[in-house]
Amino acid sequence: MKKKLAPFILGLGLVSLAACSNDGEENTDSASTEEGEVEFGDVLATSDAGEITSDDVLNQIGTNQVANQTFQLVLDQVLTDKYSEEINMDELNEQIDAEIEQYGGEDNFQMMLQQSQPGMTVDAYKQQRVSNALNDLYFADYFEITDEEAFDSVRKASHILISFGEEGEQAAEGEDAEEPLTKEEAKAQADDLKAQLDDGADFGELATEHSDDTGSAQKNGDLGYVSEGQMVEEFETALFGLEPGEISEPVESQFGYHIILNEDASLEDTPAEELRTIKTQIVNQNIQEDPQAALQGYRDLMEEYNVSFENEEIQTYIEDTFLNADEALENAQQEDASSEGESEGAPTEENAEEEEAAETDESEEADSEEDAQ
Repeated sequence: MKKKLAPFILGLGLVSLAACSNDGEENTDSASTEEGEVEFGDVLATSDAGEITSDDVLNQIGTNQVANQTFQLVLDQVLTDKYSEEINMDELNEQIDAEIEQYGGEDNFQMMLQQSQPGMTVDAYKQQRVSNALNDLYFADYFEITDEEAFDSVRKASHILISFGEEGEQAAEGEDAEEPLTKEEAKAQADDLKAQLDDGADFGELATEHSDDTGSAQKNGDLGYVSEGQMVEEFETALFGLEPGEISEPVESQFGYHIILNEDASLEDTPAEELRTIKTQIVNQNIQEDPQAALQGYRDLMEEYNVSFENEEIQTYIEDTFLNADEALENAQQEDASSEGESEGAPTEENAEEEEAAETDESEEADSEEDAQ
C-alpha cells in the first residue's frame, strides 16, 4: 500500500509539482486578470430546440472534475489570503520565466510539457507553480518546520572525485581518451590529494583540476546543500560525520574515491530561497511517511477559513477525497489493489515504463550525485 499512498497525497497537485494533476490547467483564467474576468449567465445558449445552461455544462463535465477544480480554487484563494505578505509573486514569476527560457522559450517548453504531462499548458504550469509555492509555505508552517530545523538537516558540501574503472575496462573512444585508473591508482591519487590538502592546498583549486565529477569541478567541487538520503550511503555517512570545515579521508563508493569537505556554513549566510527548498524536501518526506498528516492539514485549513461547499454532491466528493483521511486512504488502498490486479494482465505502456525504470535503477542512482549539484 505504501507505494500508492504517497503519490495519492502528492497527486492532489499541491505539494509536489511532478505529481500535479493536469486538471490544474483550468485554473489559469481565474488566477490571471490580464485578459479580464469572464462572467457566465445561467443561460449560455438558446435555440428553437431549447436552452443550454451553465448547469448543463457542469453536469456534462462531471461532478468529480468540477469538485476537483472547486477544491483547488478554494485552496488557492485561502492560501493566497493566508500568505499574501510572505510570497513575492514578482520574484516567483521571474523564476518561472527564467526556467522556461532555459528550455529555449515557451514553444520548446510547451513541447517538453506535452511529453511529460500530455494536456498540460505553459499557463497551467505557471499556475501550478504558484499553487505549489503556497502549499509549501502552508505545510512548512503546519509541520512547524523552523529555519533552524531545515538548516540542521543538511550539510553544505564539496568534494573531489577520483574515479576508477573495472578490471579490463576499455578506454572511451576519441583521440584524447585515457585508460581509466585502476582502483589502486585512484586510491593512491586520492591519498596524494588529501596529503596536499593537509599541507594547506586550496580545496577548490584541486577540485577544479583533478575531480572527475565535471559538474561540481566547474564550481570548485561545490555540491550545494545536501540532505540525508540524497547521496549514496558511503558519501552521506562520511559527510554527516564531519565537523564544520573538516575534510574527510578518501571515501570509496561505486563512483570512485571521494574527498569530502563539510563547508563551515551558517544559518545566517544561508539564502532564504535555499531554506524554502530544504523545507519543501522535509515536507515531502513527512508526507511520504505519514500521508494522513497532509489530509488532516487540509481539513484544519478548511475549518480555519470556515469553508463550506454549497452543492451537496461536491461537498461529499471533496470530503471523501480530500478531507476524510480514513476514507481517502482506504480509497487509495483499493486503487492500489486494483492496479496490482490489472498488472497481471496484458502488458501496458505503464507496466513497460515501470520495468524499464527497474532496469535503470542502478544508472539513476549513479546520477544522483550530479542531480544534487
